[in-house]
Amino acid sequence: MSVVLSARELTRHYEVSTGLFKPHALVRALNGVSFELHAGKTLAVVGESGCGKSTLARALTLIEEPTAGSLQIAGTEVTGASKAQRKQLRREVQMVFQSPYASLNPRQKVGDQLAEPLLINTSLSRTERRAKVQAMMQQVGLRPEHYHRYPHMFSGGQRQRIALARAMMLQPKVLVADEPTSALDVSIQAQVLNLFMDLQAQYQTGYVFISHNLAVVRHVADDVLVMYLGRPAEMGPKEDIYANPLHPYTRALLSATPTLKPNPDKPKIKIAGELPNPLNPPSGCAFHKRCPYATERCSAEEPAFRQVGTRQVACHYAEQFV
Repeated sequence: MSVVLSARELTRHYEVSTGLFKPHALVRALNGVSFELHAGKTLAVVGESGCGKSTLARALTLIEEPTAGSLQIAGTEVTGASKAQRKQLRREVQMVFQSPYASLNPRQKVGDQLAEPLLINTSLSRTERRAKVQAMMQQVGLRPEHYHRYPHMFSGGQRQRIALARAMMLQPKVLVADEPTSALDVSIQAQVLNLFMDLQAQYQTGYVFISHNLAVVRHVADDVLVMYLGRPAEMGPKEDIYANPLHPYTRALLSATPTLKPNPDKPKIKIAGELPNPLNPPSGCAFHKRCPYATERCSAEEPAFRQVGTRQVACHYAEQFV
């Protein structure tokens, strides 16, 4: 199966002001992330707020330029690409945002919003664009009369269907979904997730699915990337990570996931403290101050992101959990 997205040591740093006449500080929002995404597969990116998930999404969708590293979309290198090449690459990667209320233009009819990607990127006639829009609306469960309505006339679930339809109009190779169901009612979430999966099966689009909800991730993902303070903590097949996580942070995240059938033999793992200050990250392993298994080595030496069995893990003692 072809690789549609490839990142190698992808990095995004920001300079922030610390006060008048003081030197700028550096925030390493994304600090060396590597992965490959295949056509028709879903990579879920999980972690606490502030771990770099949304920064990764902006880099993958060409909204922001990476500070360093390599990013390839459909085999074409993004870093150093010309303006014309980047315009062409933007057709191949689209995004569905978290808020279905804020992602649509309230002053533009739905039909016009769905036709806009075709108007900008293709030479189709008005009649051809309208036919494509109506076909896509039918696929996502919208009726023909919705074509002339405005976004405020729809529910949250319907708006997210519209946002998904707009993202799929150009049949991109990659779709980045940033918390696409978190603003929806629980009863609607399953419908929207199933729609994502149906469209993926039809178009073989590769998904990067960003979420806090590990139950949702278990439903949609093929592989999981766990991030902590801008760096990958663990990455591998979904089944292996959920069955036996190897990084203490992953173990704590899965331990906190609500379940209908709690296992009394599996004790809850509590993480003490909060995410460290990104302006002044701790030495060694970034997680060592909150890790129940940390040793002196963890505070002095940064663990390499290395292969352990079927996964890659950034932990000195990952083997003890195998």
